[in-house]
Amino acid sequence: MSENQNLIGGYELKNCVATGNSTQIWEVVQAGSTVPFAMKLLLPDALKDSAQKNILKHEFKVGSALEHPALLRFHKLEVTRDHGFFIMDYFRSPSLKTQISANLPETQSRLKKIVESMCQAFIHMNEKGWLHRDIKPDNVLVNKTGEVRVIDFSLATRIATGVMKLIAGKQKNIMGTRTYIAPEIILKRPPTVQSDIYSLGVTVYEMATGSPPFAGLNPNDLLAKHLSESPTPPSVTNPNVTPELDALILKLLSKKPKDRPSEMREVMSLFRNTRCFVEDPFELYERKVKEAKANESLSVDKRLDSRADADRVSRGLAAPLKPAKSKRMTAPIGEMEAVKKTGAKPAAPQQQPMMPQMPYGMPMQPMPGMMYPGMVQQPMMPQMMPGMQPYPMQVPGQLMPGQPMPGQPMMPPGMMPGQSMMPSQSAMPPQMPQQPPGAQQSPPQAAALAAPPTEQVAQPPAEKTPATDANAQKNVLLPLERRLPKSAAEDPEVNPDLEFMTELPDIL
Repeated sequence: MSENQNLIGGYELKNCVATGNSTQIWEVVQAGSTVPFAMKLLLPDALKDSAQKNILKHEFKVGSALEHPALLRFHKLEVTRDHGFFIMDYFRSPSLKTQISANLPETQSRLKKIVESMCQAFIHMNEKGWLHRDIKPDNVLVNKTGEVRVIDFSLATRIATGVMKLIAGKQKNIMGTRTYIAPEIILKRPPTVQSDIYSLGVTVYEMATGSPPFAGLNPNDLLAKHLSESPTPPSVTNPNVTPELDALILKLLSKKPKDRPSEMREVMSLFRNTRCFVEDPFELYERKVKEAKANESLSVDKRLDSRADADRVSRGLAAPLKPAKSKRMTAPIGEMEAVKKTGAKPAAPQQQPMMPQMPYGMPMQPMPGMMYPGMVQQPMMPQMMPGMQPYPMQVPGQLMPGQPMPGQPMMPPGMMPGQSMMPSQSAMPPQMPQQPPGAQQSPPQAAALAAPPTEQVAQPPAEKTPATDANAQKNVLLPLERRLPKSAAEDPEVNPDLEFMTELPDIL
């Protein structure tokens, strides 16, 4: 290697395309030129091995003897003490293996054209007396238009004919790639055209399904499957594969060489007359992608956006309703449903007869002997609240026990003005507050004071609650002193009359 590390044998290294165990592929340009070439360069350790240098020379010899549009042209070989390389055409395209992994549907849609070009390259090699012996997707370059270049002739060998075929014995070593190797090569038998056809069948199987027919837990397990296990039909993995392609691929993968086609030209003819897929793979893939997007846009859980709305409009579908927020009802159920369906404002409630109200908006049940407009007289018991004493029967025109006179504040039952509420006094009968001297009273009130006292009915003691317990540390707040719940204080739409009622379920 010269002093300039990027200059070898008069070629400038531009980009490393691939790296192997003993060689590297570089994009290079000749000094003073802009035309790109590919250089296969021996690594420093391989340069010291004479066997590796012989393999490099052998590959250049095979490549130089071939001239076909589907094969790369070889230009120059140079092996010295400092470096070893040969120059060939640079085909700026990824390998078939890369395209199978990155864009399988598009690769499948060009399967017939790719296989036909590969067959033409191998037919040319066979006519020149060579077998490739390492056919696999990594050794086939394919561009976007479907043009093919077969590469790597390091394992190529002469086709045995005549006497050589009769005297040929077992091979010393198994040569090839385990995933694509033919069964007879594993048994160290001489390679034939049918051996390359088997490797081509494994490659086509991988193109049709995305994976090779056999995979093992270890290298020996993989080789054993090539010898004894029957491959699964490609249509099992890819239902789009036609029965004709199934039969053709399985024929190429026959365990016995005599059951395979006799030559590459026959293979190419069979592929030309075979319909490979039920539907074009790339069109099928695009249709599935569109269906997946449509299903996603129609999902209720998907957030609405302009694209989804446009898609629904084009399909004539209504947009899904968003889930209703948890909120208290402020209108009857019937009106709420009508509002959700029509979008109209709820009608104003009709004026109902006024009912006596307890503190904090609690409706009071009618007392016996009292009638209100629109009511039917029925015997009813007053509604009790926790911690409250039962009300005695009220006589018209007479104040209830514990009911304050006009102008006086509301006091808890059994508590006199200026007194603190004690447990012992909670059961005492309430007394009427004293009026100041000279105070004028309205006629109904005067009549109530002048009425003879009625017999007091003994009331059962009030139920003991935490609020009336002697050990309680806090006094009981009067109803008018209770604070509004947070929801009613912050949300103006919440009706405070519903605070003590059981919450109705949300209407979705």
